[in-house]
Amino acid sequence: MSVQDNKKVDLVFVIDSSLSMQDEAEALSARLDAAIEEARKACPSDLRTEFLGIEGVFAGTKFNQTVRQYLTDKTGTHSANLKGREQIKEGNPAQEDVAPAAEDVIRFYDWRDGAEKNVFVLGDESLKGGEMTLDADRIKACDEAIATALQYNVKVHSYLGTPHATLPYPTPEDEKAMIGEYKRLALRTGGEHYIYTSGIADFATVLKKTICASKIPQQDSVADKKEEADALEGKTPATSDKGSDLCSQVPEIVRAVNTLADVLKSLIDVCGNGGGGEKHKNTCGCQKQHPQPAPVAQDVPATPATPAPAPRPISDVTDFTNNNLNNWLFGPATPEHEFYSEGGTSMIRFPTTNVKGQTHNGVLLYKEYTELQLGKRYSFSIKARRDNDYKVVPELSLRVAGQDITPVTALAAKGEWVTLSGEFTAAEGDNLLEIFSHKASGDGNDFSITGITVNSAN
Repeated sequence: MSVQDNKKVDLVFVIDSSLSMQDEAEALSARLDAAIEEARKACPSDLRTEFLGIEGVFAGTKFNQTVRQYLTDKTGTHSANLKGREQIKEGNPAQEDVAPAAEDVIRFYDWRDGAEKNVFVLGDESLKGGEMTLDADRIKACDEAIATALQYNVKVHSYLGTPHATLPYPTPEDEKAMIGEYKRLALRTGGEHYIYTSGIADFATVLKKTICASKIPQQDSVADKKEEADALEGKTPATSDKGSDLCSQVPEIVRAVNTLADVLKSLIDVCGNGGGGEKHKNTCGCQKQHPQPAPVAQDVPATPATPAPAPRPISDVTDFTNNNLNNWLFGPATPEHEFYSEGGTSMIRFPTTNVKGQTHNGVLLYKEYTELQLGKRYSFSIKARRDNDYKVVPELSLRVAGQDITPVTALAAKGEWVTLSGEFTAAEGDNLLEIFSHKASGDGNDFSITGITVNSAN
């Protein structure tokens, strides 16, 4: 095992413990063990994890102790030294003090010597005191968490979840601003950010990516993410006055020209100046080592370079004929499924059922495309239909790299095929495409999928 494989990584999960975050706590806990095993294979490390709720816990999950309990009991920190507020009554928004709680963990957690230090915060409202809008105090809380993380060399990864149905964002601009704060907290500290303002993430993928990213030193991650952070904050690189800059370089240019003149004079002295006499009979040593090339005939046109072949267009269709998945894989939201054929059309049916502890929202199918050309546009589409008319209406979307490229689409009419289609620009490396279900219930919510198509866009 290499030193890199045995690298110490400390990763502390800190979650808003209000009721609206319970589904994330349960989903993350359910996928943790499998995700850690996958991460150990993909990017081995000496990993240590901790799961802490902010002034509250979620029974039956990994989040079974609070930030305050851990720091006071395990590290001996006095409660008065903690920045996060203590919950003193029902409805106290101290449970949603994500940024102050992160600062407390950053300052007082018992980090191992030599470990890469990471905090993963999860919330669905502002980073201090909840609510779906920002104000100066909440923005300041994010600024202070960033400053503390940089001071203590701790990366902060962030997850913004689905808001409670009774407390939506007042406007799309408010949602965009909240997304920006969660991204800013991660980018400025070198962490990863995950935005799921509709639906719940495939936490197996999220955890694997986060654990692997946690091995990278914070300084390197901050530098890598600086350009994205600057763009998020509307900052542009400073432009220099080229004329003034050139003037400032004149002394260096003069010195370089003078040095070159001295070198040429020395060569003439050594190799001769082309005149006659015994002194210049010997050929210059430089000429012996580097003979002059023969002159090129001027009347022979240069052979034009052969143009590089155009990238081969992509046309990938999966119709499940003969139960062929075409390298698509089932995600965590597909415990029940069956191949089925009707009227010459092959499909996969998802007959959801009510099983205790089983959720049906999340990734249904996913596939990593390695052959897409960086910067090129592609289309991604499927056909889907509702298979019954009982209670819950299925809702699906298509995602690339964890972000929706289609609206969340309801399959409202039983038996009616609906096409979901969107476009995306290929990123560098593997491009992860996902079909995502947004309804967790098994009361109805039965549907079928066919005709998965990925094409080069015109």
